[in-house]
Amino acid sequence: MDPLSGASSATYVTGPPPEKRSSELNMATFLRLLTVQLSTQNPLEPMNDRDFFAQLAQLGQVQGMETMQTAMAAQQAATLVGKTVVASDVATGGIVEGKVESVKFRAGKPSLVVATARGPVEVELGFVQEVKA
Repeated sequence: MDPLSGASSATYVTGPPPEKRSSELNMATFLRLLTVQLSTQNPLEPMNDRDFFAQLAQLGQVQGMETMQTAMAAQQAATLVGKTVVASDVATGGIVEGKVESVKFRAGKPSLVVATARGPVEVELGFVQEVKA
């Protein structure tokens, strides 16, 4: 059963990981932009309070979105425990197929520990190409 749609499907394909777009706004980029804006503003005409608080509210939204994305990725990884996956192995450039034993987090990103004939292999969630029932 597909955990997202509720459809009973034996196999579904997730595809290659999406490329990170340079136009994405994350917390570090937002803080850098705000710092540059504050340091280069005209001291005789500083930013008004309303604009400053609006930008602080946007900062909170960006942080909330990052937290939500991390939580969603963790949940998606947890649903794969016990399932057989096919994934790209970045270390060897090949394909890995096996049962997901556990989930580890590296720098806040989930990676799956996949049991293969060669032993356990760690694969980033974004490199999963197929999930089998």
